[in-house]
Amino acid sequence: MRTIIGVTCCLFCLCLAGVSGRAPAQEERQKDEQFSALAYLPSGAGRAMLGSGATASVDVYIDDYSSDQEAKEMAGALLAGGSDALLKMLEKAKTKGRITLTGRVGSYDLKLIRSRRTKTGRRIYAVGDRPMGFLEIYSGSTSQDYPFGILTLDLKRDKKGNEKGEGVLVYAAKVKVLDGKKIDVENYGVSPVRLLSVRKL
Repeated sequence: MRTIIGVTCCLFCLCLAGVSGRAPAQEERQKDEQFSALAYLPSGAGRAMLGSGATASVDVYIDDYSSDQEAKEMAGALLAGGSDALLKMLEKAKTKGRITLTGRVGSYDLKLIRSRRTKTGRRIYAVGDRPMGFLEIYSGSTSQDYPFGILTLDLKRDKKGNEKGEGVLVYAAKVKVLDGKKIDVENYGVSPVRLLSVRKL
C-alpha cells in the first residue's frame, strides 16, 4: 500500500534540501519544542487489533533540528547507496526528537528533522529508523523490510499566534530510489496514523 499523504513530498523535499542548490535553506527554529496531538489509529493496529477510529494521545518532542549539511549527507547517501545506506546513517545518527504515547514508557526516535516555511505557516519533516520488537525480528516478519518511520506536521498560527495543525505518521515504510532520482515510498500493512488537533505546548 503506497501512501501519498505528505510522505512522498517529505522525502522529495529532503533530497532537494540536501542535493539541489535551488532549495531554500533550513528555517531557523528554536530548540526544545513540544507538540501534543490526537492520533487516529488505523484498523488492525497494535496488539489489541484496534478498530478503525480508535484514538490515542501522543507527544512530539524536538530537541534540535538537522542542519543543511546533515540533510545533504543523508540525501546523498540515499541517492548513491539506496535505502540501506540511508538506514545505516540513521542508525548511527544522534536522536534529535521523539514521539511518545502520553503517559507511557517508550518512544519512537527521530534522527532527521527539518522545518520549512509554507504559505500558511510551516511544515516539519522527520525521519527515523523505527524500533523493532524482539518477536518481529525472531519471526522474520516481512515488516522488517519496512525500517523507516516518517512524520510530517503542517502548522499554522491562530489569531492568538499559537501554532496548531495536523499531521501524518507512517510507522513502517520502505523507501526505494528509481532511475537514480525518483523516490518511491511504500507503507507496510495498515494505513498511516493521522495526527489531528496538533498544537505546540
